Amino acid sequence: MHRNAILGLALLFLAACHSEPDFDERYDAASQKIRDKAADIDARISGTGTPEAEVAQEDQGST
Repeated sequence: MHRNAILGLALLFLAACHSEPDFDERYDAASQKIRDKAADIDARISGTGTPEAEVAQEDQGST
């Protein structure tokens, strides 16, 4: 019985001592979140198309 209690306490102690993510892990997670958000913004922008006035200005500037 004591062995089970000690084992249970050891498992509880190990679960409580879970370390926080280090700098590299936090950096990678933040970078991925930014890339995902940028891709979402790009998709929304590309779905709206280019305003006609802007297209006309680009055509006039290239000749």
